[in-house]
Amino acid sequence: MDIGVVGLGYWGSKVFEEYCGLRDDNVIDSVVAVDADPEAIADVTGADDTFESVSDAVDSVDALHVATSNNSHFPIAEIALKNEKDVLLEKPLTTDRGDAFDLIQLASEKGCILQTGHIFRFANIIREVKDRYENGYFGEVEHVTLRWTHDFQPTGGEDVTWDLLPHPIDILNFVTDEWPVDVSGFANINADTGHRTAAHVAFSLGRAKGLIQVSWLDKQRRRSLEIAGTRRSAKIECVGQKMTVTDGDSAETIDVAANNTIRAEAENFVTASETGKNTFNSAIVGARTVGAIEQINEALIND
Repeated sequence: MDIGVVGLGYWGSKVFEEYCGLRDDNVIDSVVAVDADPEAIADVTGADDTFESVSDAVDSVDALHVATSNNSHFPIAEIALKNEKDVLLEKPLTTDRGDAFDLIQLASEKGCILQTGHIFRFANIIREVKDRYENGYFGEVEHVTLRWTHDFQPTGGEDVTWDLLPHPIDILNFVTDEWPVDVSGFANINADTGHRTAAHVAFSLGRAKGLIQVSWLDKQRRRSLEIAGTRRSAKIECVGQKMTVTDGDSAETIDVAANNTIRAEAENFVTASETGKNTFNSAIVGARTVGAIEQINEALIND
């Protein structure tokens, strides 16, 4: 099987490295690098072939993993799917719900796999939280808080809700099988670009209330989930894959083996492409996440 990685930036380079590892372990046959920037192509090492456009690359691959800017996801995926190639789009699937479902329809018509890069579904710690939630470990959940923050200076059309909200929303859905409703909140707006740089989102999730904070204005890097239940509360470090549980006056660190989530997602995509069975991170989940972000953006008071 031949995999193409589109976009060799910060995240795409990590993705590319994992596919090279899969090739070296004889899981796939080759890895093709695709980037519109000639310098990125010149700097890449380990590729079996390189291209500067998706149109030129499609005849050399069976599937494409796309790690480019959010607004480029739809046109890249459209080219790939029309050429009957399986596609994994990093989050968000698109920045428009209609575009997302257009891609889903196109994938169905062409008999192709279409996945979205909700990587925390593959984290052992989040799977552990899901298992405990489903087994009533926390009791009745009263409140959920997710914080996704780091210091970042946007240079163009980046928007914090499209860049950071997909992960918290998908974690909520993966753990609880529900979507946030009754949303409200406020956002900080960059005076130069007009785009959101921080947002605080309040929501309901079943009987529970919740809060999501996403920010590029915060000097502290956070990727955290906090659950307050009637039996136990927990704080989860989603990247560090650590969980601390509090029960009354006692606190316990839950031992969960951290795993390589990028590789796990890549292996899942390869398996889906080989078997034609789309499980775990289907494009439907991605499209519903896009719809949830659109709903949140409509509800936010922009300051």
